[in-house]
Parts: sequence; C-alpha cells; structure tokens
Amino acid sequence: MESNIDSTNDIKHGRPKLLSVTCILTWIACALLLISSLSGLMTQSPEKQQQQIDQMRKISPEAAEKMEAALANDNGAKKILTTLLNILAIALCAFGAVQMWNLKQTGFYFYLIGEVLPYIGLLIAGTEAMAAASALAGSLGSAVIGVVITLLIVFDVVFIVLYAVNLKYMVPPSQFD
Repeated sequence: MESNIDSTNDIKHGRPKLLSVTCILTWIACALLLISSLSGLMTQSPEKQQQQIDQMRKISPEAAEKMEAALANDNGAKKILTTLLNILAIALCAFGAVQMWNLKQTGFYFYLIGEVLPYIGLLIAGTEAMAAASALAGSLGSAVIGVVITLLIVFDVVFIVLYAVNLKYMVPPSQFD
C-alpha cells in the first residue's frame, strides 16, 4: 500500500528523471535516424552505386557480384518502401516519446510499434544487402552483421524496458482529460 502512495506522490511532483532522460535520448536518436534515412535516400544514385560496386570489385569480386545481384532485384520500390517504413517508425517513436513526456500511457504503445517496424523493413529488403555486406567483410561478415543486429535489438529492448518501468507514472487512456 505504501508503494501506491509513493507513486501517487511522484506523479504530483512531475515526471520521473529516468523518463525525462529516456524521452530526450529517444528524440536525439529519432533526429539522427531521420537525417540518416533521408540522406541515404537522396545520395544513392545509380551512378554512385555503380562506383561503389567498382570499388568493391577491387577488394572482393564476390561481394561486388552479390551487390550487383541485390541492385538488379531492386527496382527502387523496395528502397523507397523501406525508407518510408523507417520514417514512419521514427515518427511513431518520436510521437510516443512526446506522449510519454506528457505522462500518457498510449505513447508507450506508439513507441512499441515504432520499434518493431524497422525489423519488418529489414525482412522486406535487407536480405540481399546483408548478403553483399557479409561477402565484403569476408568470413567474419555474417558474424559482424549478426553482432550489429543483436546490438540494435538489445538497445531497443533496453529502451522498451525503461519506458515500461515508467508506465506506472503515466495516465491510462481512460483517464485523459
């Protein structure tokens, strides 16, 4: 019973510091990811991609062939779809953080959906690119990509847990003003 009183007093005293820090870090990450997504979409012309393949061919002909195969299968629609999916995910995460900043529980669910969407995009278009990257990095390429994806999942899970811990300070949808 005392824990209920403590959490009620915390709500009256404002947003918990952990929630504030988590929201700010989320907004910073969202801004950086948005810049990265938009710049990747705008800077990858077919000519530039061919130059990268030619440079890759000097290092690893196998990786260059896999990259060419991936680009041949990609008519541009996959890249646009995955970029739009990523931008939608970024917007959902940022909006969810705003809602949680205002102590509304619905923000957590927006954030959660925003965290899952990029993995769907990875399943849609990421397999060919990952195969080319692993060929470029040699025998350790698959391991490196596996470690990177694992780290991304770990960071996502940590932030989801940080927000979930703060749900008790947020107002459920039934109590919105």
